[in-house]
Amino acid sequence: MDATTWIIVLVVVLVVAALVAWLVTQQRKKKQQEHAEHLRAEAHEHATEIPETQVRAKEAEAEAERARLEAERAQSKAREAQVAATQQQAVHEDRLRTADEVDPRVDTSSDDYAPGTSAHDPDTVLDADDPRRSDGTEGTHRA
Repeated sequence: MDATTWIIVLVVVLVVAALVAWLVTQQRKKKQQEHAEHLRAEAHEHATEIPETQVRAKEAEAEAERARLEAERAQSKAREAQVAATQQQAVHEDRLRTADEVDPRVDTSSDDYAPGTSAHDPDTVLDADDPRRSDGTEGTHRA
């Protein structure tokens, strides 16, 4: 074989190789396009669910807002009830103090005095009221 034949064979081989490379590239592009179309179809399928999902999200948000407002109302009621209870407790303690101040058997000037803790117990005898204390000795307390 002479050089011209070798050149012709080489050119034919190169043309065939280029043609094969071009065909492989075209086939790859076609597969990529098909895959892209498949992905677009899936995306379009899922896109139909988006409005429903958005509606559910808005409903959940509205429900959360209603619950938050209800919780605020309940908290406000609880605070009002606590204020009323505190006021009632203060009135109660004030009445007990008044009763203790009037009662000669209660020492309201004592350091450990607390309203209502020294309520008159008929079984309790105070030193000043103890009939056994006529000799100047300390009386006893019965509980």
